[in-house]
Amino acid sequence: MWLRSLSRIACVIVPLWVMPAVAVSLAVSATPVAAQTPSDSVWVKTSSGTYHCPGSHSYGTGKHGQYMAEATAVSRGYKPAKGRSCAARAAARAAPSGAVRTPAHGDSVWVNTRSHDYRCPGATKYGTGKHGAYMTEQAALAAGNHPSKGRRCH
Repeated sequence: MWLRSLSRIACVIVPLWVMPAVAVSLAVSATPVAAQTPSDSVWVKTSSGTYHCPGSHSYGTGKHGQYMAEATAVSRGYKPAKGRSCAARAAARAAPSGAVRTPAHGDSVWVNTRSHDYRCPGATKYGTGKHGAYMTEQAALAAGNHPSKGRRCH
């Protein structure tokens, strides 16, 4: 009913040859967001250049963004939010709560190159952040870095 009254108004404002396009755009915008997004898509914020995984706080939010596959987002140069891919987040969630999560870097520590502190494998913020590098604990200490919260790993 509202579409009919809208089309009467639109006929006055919009030429008749544009009406099919207006009707299609109205139908697409009326489709729920869940129906437009596949479950394995990430939300890309085009203004910030980052993407968010399903289930995260910022997934699907913001005015300037679009859904796409994670591989497509990475190939177009978008970076994962908070520095971890969706696969890494899923693996971290799947690990038992008491297990120590260590990545493929073995006994390496994560050094924040701006604050010059390092975190041990299994720490909450291990491997996160834009500015950092993996290295052995001895190399981190030799380079003048210090352990986070004053506790060494080994």
